[in-house]
Amino acid sequence: MGIDFKDTIVIRSTNKGTSTTSEPATPSEFMGSQNKTNEEKRLKLAGDLWIMSAKGTTRIHLSEMPEEKKVDLKGHYISTGKGTGRIQL
Repeated sequence: MGIDFKDTIVIRSTNKGTSTTSEPATPSEFMGSQNKTNEEKRLKLAGDLWIMSAKGTTRIHLSEMPEEKKVDLKGHYISTGKGTGRIQL
């Protein structure tokens, strides 16, 4: 038993609340692969920027920044309850 949000119709107000539109709900993509490609496109448009680090005392080029690696969570522990128990992922 549950709600399938893919088929949900969302009614939004537009034009300062004077009119409404009804359309299917769209999933949020702020952490998905589509957002990552959009961010990469924006960074390419911006060019090779200087990035300030270490409280603004050090600067490096954007091209010199290392790519983030996806962390493998296998074998790590997370705490449960009030911090007294743990589960291995």
